[in-house]
Amino acid sequence: MKTKKILTVDDYPLAAYTVKKTIQAFSKFECDIQDFEDPRTLLEVFQKDFENIDMVVTDFEMPELRGNELIQKIREIKPETKIVVISAWLDSTAGEDQHLVEKEVKTLKPDLIFSKPFPDNWIEQLDEVLER
Repeated sequence: MKTKKILTVDDYPLAAYTVKKTIQAFSKFECDIQDFEDPRTLLEVFQKDFENIDMVVTDFEMPELRGNELIQKIREIKPETKIVVISAWLDSTAGEDQHLVEKEVKTLKPDLIFSKPFPDNWIEQLDEVLER
């Protein structure tokens, strides 16, 4: 089985690191994962190695480059890249601003959308996307 190459980014470094370690520990796939706190750095790595990258897991609200801009740039380079969006702004109990973010995320048609904190079965859902 081919090792899955994943890039993950969150402007809160511990969040990106935690996503990385959790996927490595619990995914049914062997995964080579790089974590970033700056989406611009992730984009530089993606541009150099896009042919080998299977998935990008990205926060949505980041100061340097928003998730929607990152996703658009990734899709310009390699449209079939699997995209997972994670955000604390997607809480179903949130106010109007958060619902606008959720609507914006959905228009990008990512493969998965997770609200922080993640659901219990998020690794299984991620594995299903990696399997496609």
